[in-house]
Amino acid sequence: MASTSVSPAKMTYRFLGNSGLLVSKLAVGSWMYREDAYTADAWYKMMTTAFKRGVNFFDNAEIYGNGLAEENMGGAIKKGIEEGVWSREDLVVTTKFFVGYKGFTESGPNDQGLSRKHIVEGARASLRRMQLDYVDVVFCHRPEPYTPIEETVRAMNYVINQGWAFYWGTSEWLASDIREACEIADRLGLIRPIVEQSQYNIFTRDKVEFEYLDLYKKYKLGLTTFSPLAYGTLTGKYTAGKPDGSRFTKPAFATRAMEPTYDERVVLADKLKPIAVELGCSLPQLVTAWCVSNEHVSTVLVGASRPEQLEENLKAIDFVDKITPEVKAKIDAIYSVVPTVPEMNPLAFLRKRHLCNCQKAVCITTPGSPSLHSPICFQSHKLLRPPPSTMASTTAAKMTHRFLGNSGLLVSKLSLGSWMFPSEKNTVDAWYAMMKIAFKHGVNFFDTAENYALGRADELMGGAIKKGIEEGAWCREDLVVSAKLFSGCKGFDTGTPNSQGLSRKHMIEGTQASLQRLGLEYVDVIFCHHPEPYTPIEESVRAMNYVIEKGWAFYWGTSNWSAADIAEACEIADRLGLIRPIVEQSQYNLFARNRVEFEFIDLYKKYKLGLTTWSPLAFGTLTGKYSAEIPDGSRFSVDAVRNGAFSRGFEQNVETADKLKPIAEELGCSLAQMAIAWCVSNEHVSTVVVGASRPAQLEENLKAIDFVSKLTPEVKAKIDAIVNFVPTLPQADHLQLLRSRHL
Repeated sequence: MASTSVSPAKMTYRFLGNSGLLVSKLAVGSWMYREDAYTADAWYKMMTTAFKRGVNFFDNAEIYGNGLAEENMGGAIKKGIEEGVWSREDLVVTTKFFVGYKGFTESGPNDQGLSRKHIVEGARASLRRMQLDYVDVVFCHRPEPYTPIEETVRAMNYVINQGWAFYWGTSEWLASDIREACEIADRLGLIRPIVEQSQYNIFTRDKVEFEYLDLYKKYKLGLTTFSPLAYGTLTGKYTAGKPDGSRFTKPAFATRAMEPTYDERVVLADKLKPIAVELGCSLPQLVTAWCVSNEHVSTVLVGASRPEQLEENLKAIDFVDKITPEVKAKIDAIYSVVPTVPEMNPLAFLRKRHLCNCQKAVCITTPGSPSLHSPICFQSHKLLRPPPSTMASTTAAKMTHRFLGNSGLLVSKLSLGSWMFPSEKNTVDAWYAMMKIAFKHGVNFFDTAENYALGRADELMGGAIKKGIEEGAWCREDLVVSAKLFSGCKGFDTGTPNSQGLSRKHMIEGTQASLQRLGLEYVDVIFCHHPEPYTPIEESVRAMNYVIEKGWAFYWGTSNWSAADIAEACEIADRLGLIRPIVEQSQYNLFARNRVEFEFIDLYKKYKLGLTTWSPLAFGTLTGKYSAEIPDGSRFSVDAVRNGAFSRGFEQNVETADKLKPIAEELGCSLAQMAIAWCVSNEHVSTVVVGASRPAQLEENLKAIDFVSKLTPEVKAKIDAIVNFVPTLPQADHLQLLRSRHL
């Protein structure tokens, strides 16, 4: 298929950082408002205009137009290929992840940010919208202090290894963070970020001209810069006022933080006009050419609302040679830059709202910022085309979230577990009803395991997830789904030698089987459900990393492991350059505290270990329902529980629970709600897994979140006086020798 010439006389190219990728010195960006009425045909006209002038670099982002910009560009690319204007190889296409496509405040806890979950899910979603198999470059659109940089580096390399992108870069990052990302990549033998996308214009120079100087020398960092016209203030069109339809007539833009102020910029722009007249060009062409003249800038992103405007902006390339040192000196005499102390980009704290109860706006403050920058409020706007998942609120009024250990994954403080007996007659519809109740209360974490009801729990949860997606209750990105491997799905005593345990064989086969039962391509977190002395820990660490690299899970953790074994797993992972376990799932309640409150203390400090805890009601004894007798249908009416390992101290626990009831009454809640709230109040606990057999029971348990703030030190002291917990020596997990029967 023939294509038109891609190199007019005046367009030249630069390599994108320390890579072999050539990009045109001018590029086209697709930033748009969600209400802008662009179409794929309109974008096709813009792209052909640019392409015929030698532009090969076309930039996008998931947030632009709430995903519509990606759809338009993808449609335009497809049309250009069909009409023989270009081939895919002629184009350098980029996109960016961070804000999500739903909007600044409409997005849920994990469809924003730089977690592995969002980067992988975001990449898939962007490619679907663009109808492409790959983009050339993917960017982390903003920095994020909540997600470890190593997690982001690994995730971006995963995207490249999957063939979804060729290169990766950063956008609006501090030099120190870019340097750390490069050092991590070098240490792990991974691909560095090759490019940074920053704002650069006559008014905004700090990062490009000062902060990044060492990065150009050490890493040959490339730059794609945006806003050469300083959001239009360098066009000169604001001299007499704000024209209708211009950016500064829009409410979301009029309050944008800028330094110096809007009025000052307009005055300074007018003073630059005589220089443009001397060069025989327009003011926009002068300031765009000025950006291109910086040898560190690989490409300058220009935008336009009309093809004619784009034509004029692209003519700036004709005047780059005229930006001599003398011309630059004249410009600097009008606006002389004084470097400032680097600051974290305000949007870096976008997900902070999920850690507190501020739902209507994101108010971000940065230490030491001038009042012009702080606070910045991104007000919630109705989406042009709301995604199906917005039909159900992803964040109930009282539910807040915590990060899962040393990761960028946010989980609700309460979560729903699917533990059930094989004899229980649950259905997909019943589980869908339970999950929907939890989700409407703000729960996003749903836990299962291969042995729950001999695999039936996986099937029920998978069916419920599918139904929720079909009915628009949620999308997959809204949910954090976890699975656990160890016991197999055939029963504790009936499993074959290798259908249980932590061998590489069972880890891989068990994961595939769980995903098949769930009907999912991946889970978010996968756990080693119990320790096993027979399998070397290194084998399990390598196997779990294989599962992650295959894309079957984003993170891994342990369950019921000793502190010593978790520490060894972390040390092995560090030695081999692999991903550590980020979370442990342990029993934790008023009667079972050893591991969470004593044994794991050093792990919180050294590895920032996260916790998902189970049995907050101590197998029901902290509900108070066993005071008189064991009710029919309760857990302790089942022989396997009543005669099992968890029955120790049953009578004493029931007696103690009765003594705790007056404290719950003082707080205005049930004993069960107080016991659950007590677990949540431990700052080391990422999420407390609750269960229920009926929707009404689940509703009551989830109301525990309302009472967490009432668990004051004084209340806890009263509880401790009654429970009188005494730590004991670490004990071996009761299932770790499960496979000994085969020996």
